[in-house]
Parts: sequence; structure tokens; C-alpha cells
Amino acid sequence: MKNRSGFFQFLFFSILIGGFVGCDPPNAKKQPYETLVFNVDETRLEPAVTDTVLKITIAAPKNWKKIDDSMLAQVVNKLEPQLVPQDLQIVPRWIFLNEGSRSMCVVSKLNGVEIAPDETLLKTLTTAYQNQFPNATVREAIFMKDAFRIHQLMVIATDFVLIKLICDAPETLVFEVDYRTSRDVYQTELQAIESSIGSINLIHKHQ
Repeated sequence: MKNRSGFFQFLFFSILIGGFVGCDPPNAKKQPYETLVFNVDETRLEPAVTDTVLKITIAAPKNWKKIDDSMLAQVVNKLEPQLVPQDLQIVPRWIFLNEGSRSMCVVSKLNGVEIAPDETLLKTLTTAYQNQFPNATVREAIFMKDAFRIHQLMVIATDFVLIKLICDAPETLVFEVDYRTSRDVYQTELQAIESSIGSINLIHKHQ
């Protein structure tokens, strides 16, 4: 239970630090972004879940199990009173946990923000993570996946790897997907994580 407690402490920090986001002014110049295609290996995934609020489906990496509703409620309750800058509220909707590899995926709804395609978002996040983890490598990117524009931040620290994806599409609400795993199992889990990212789809694609 001690390990899980520490893991959730990191989870809360990772979610909250994601609140340091910025929006473009309305007249910001639109930028073209590269479209990435992810190879999806179904054998490395759990069954997909459907989120009718976010209007997406997503499959977690294999053996990353959805936590029960009571534990999810504990996470939400701890976050609800904490409004981060710019009135952004981050509400976890799904948490998938692999206790064996100490890996976690969190799918959250973002309230109070509309993301425009601007690098300010990632610059702010990058600075926040570099300040918190000065010895970590922090990489940022913006790309398209199907209809989604994805702002990606990757943090490679001594003992963990975090991949933060902030996603939007015309048909969806703004949402965030965080993958966190220990550094020593990252390469083992990489293909499953990539497959999971590739599994993010709009609901209507499966109707």
C-alpha cells in the first residue's frame, strides 16, 4: 500500500502541473502540423473503453487495469478543491494501473480552457517540469493524429518517464492523457503505450 500511496502522490503532482497551460489570442496564426500514424498492436492492449462525455474511445496498455470507481472518486475529490491557474479544472475520468510495473495511464477532462495551436502551451509546461526535475530531459511536440491536434510533453527523469498528451478535435472536449512508467520498464512498455495512443479515436469511427 505504501508504493501505491507514493505513486498517487506523483499522479496528483503530474495532473496539477498540467494546469500551467496557455491559450492563443483569437487572431493567432494557424500553424500546419505533421500528421503521425501509430501502429496499433491489439495484442498489447486492454479492451477499449468508451467515454461518451469526451466522445472518444481508448484502450489502455495490456495489464494496465482500470481502477475501481471508489478509488477514482478519491482522486477526483482531492483535485476538485484545487483550481489551478486560469480557472482550469482537471477532472480524471479513467485511471489504468499496472501495479507490477508501476505504470499508470490517466485520462482527464479539462474544464475552462480552449486550446489553440500555439507553442506557448508546451513552453510553459516544459519550464514547469524543468524547474521541478532539473536533471530530467524534457521534450515537446505538437502533431496531428486523425482529427486530433495533440500537444505532447515527454519527461525522461532518472527513475520515471512521463508522456503527457493534451488533445482536442472539433468533435470533442479538450482532454488529457498521461502515461507514466518507471524508467527501467519504459522500453518494455513502449510498444504498448504507442498502441494505446494509436487507439484514441472518435466514437463515430466505431459506429
